[in-house]
Amino acid sequence: MSEQERLMRRINAYRFALWELHIYLDTHPGDCQAAQKHAEYQKTVNELIAQYEAAYGPMNESPKTASRWAWISDPWPWDPSEEAEK
Repeated sequence: MSEQERLMRRINAYRFALWELHIYLDTHPGDCQAAQKHAEYQKTVNELIAQYEAAYGPMNESPKTASRWAWISDPWPWDPSEEAEK
């Protein structure tokens, strides 16, 4: 296995753990230890991606600029828009 493949496997392993923690935190939002672990893994993934991109080029992914809680902000898809009320 090449170094590129090893690095990609590490990235994918941390991403899997991040996703599992994300699902757990959706149902246990008060678990500070899990939230801290999520932040730690996110930092590690970002560092690994930067390392990968420096060595092998861009991974062609969209930036993760939104907060993990952005989905909860208004308006909800079923809420009437302000334009429709006018």
